[in-house]
Amino acid sequence: MWAFLLLGALSAAAFGQIGLVLYSSGLALVEEIRPFSLAREGVLELRGFPAETLWETLAVEGLELVALRPLPRESWTLNKFVGQEVTVQTQAGAFRGILRAVLSEGLVLATEEGTVLVREYLWVRGPKTDPLSETQALLHYRTEEPGEKTVRLRYLARGFAWKITYEAELEGSELRLGGRAWIQNVTGVDFPRASLVLIAGEVQAPRGDAGLRALAMAPEAVPTEAFEYHRYDLPGLWDVPQGQLAIPLVRTTVPARKTYRLSGQRVEVYVRFTADTVLPGGEMRVYAEGIFVGADTLSHTPPGKEVELRVGTAFDLSGQRQQVRRERLGENLFRETWRITLSSAKKEDVEVEVVETLSGYWRILSSTLPYEILDAQRIKFVVPVPKEGQTLLEYTVEWRY
Repeated sequence: MWAFLLLGALSAAAFGQIGLVLYSSGLALVEEIRPFSLAREGVLELRGFPAETLWETLAVEGLELVALRPLPRESWTLNKFVGQEVTVQTQAGAFRGILRAVLSEGLVLATEEGTVLVREYLWVRGPKTDPLSETQALLHYRTEEPGEKTVRLRYLARGFAWKITYEAELEGSELRLGGRAWIQNVTGVDFPRASLVLIAGEVQAPRGDAGLRALAMAPEAVPTEAFEYHRYDLPGLWDVPQGQLAIPLVRTTVPARKTYRLSGQRVEVYVRFTADTVLPGGEMRVYAEGIFVGADTLSHTPPGKEVELRVGTAFDLSGQRQQVRRERLGENLFRETWRITLSSAKKEDVEVEVVETLSGYWRILSSTLPYEILDAQRIKFVVPVPKEGQTLLEYTVEWRY
């Protein structure tokens, strides 16, 4: 004979320990420990789970899972009143009758005067209905040790997400970075006093059965490698209610410099630094001299990698690019001479990077300044520009295709 045990109607975390491993893609690995009073065999009515629990990923420790039956979501609609007497209030007055159908065009009522289609209405009053069931799944189990026990439940769920935003303060040759993790919970469930792990990196979400191993908790919120990703273990326990939650995650100070680069006729401003720790991808807002100077998007960055943030355009630097000569030397062979003029209204000398994209198979025949080969199609000049002055850069390239 089956025995029924009801899990409480509050949030899942209210029953015991809970751990959350959150991915920026909207996925979460949830691990709970809940106390139960178990018979030798029975059915547990599972409640308080995220609305988008991936039930095929549920793993149970502490009892033998015989069968799991997820139930369809139950929602309240006017169809519950079909066949019953209702009152429909409209701007013109009230209609009373038996509700025959709920259509996109309106409500069909059988009244004493005949059948009526009510197209627009203010409210509907009907008989009292049974409350909606909060049971989300039925878990059939067996156990050799009945009585008061704790059961560990582990599953994947959608409805969680996290991202990071950075505030960066540039002071001289230093950049102070602060990053906040923004956690979003739209699961329909509050999770008080949960341990938190944040995973930085792109994870392929499961489409069917999944067996994702639980991750152990680390004592401090420092990035460590986990498989091909980085993880942040946040110390202590956190309340994760529905909505958003901001948690400080990254804080560091690194050497940095401001650089300029010609783009068309504009000179763009960049802030460059080398990451000294793992920086999850997110928006970075940059401040200098007490004002906001621009923002850029940072990709997932490992330690030791140079970061380049494009924060805006220099109003007192400009450039002009002109082709002064073009010759056709053969069927597929060309020679071109380019002149680039950089002008400055600044009160100090600066350097401006000029990155040129070259076509086909090329070679530089001459240039007024040295250059660096970036890749097969690009070279870079670093052009010194005097204060309130100009610099001319000229080079000749021969190329074929």
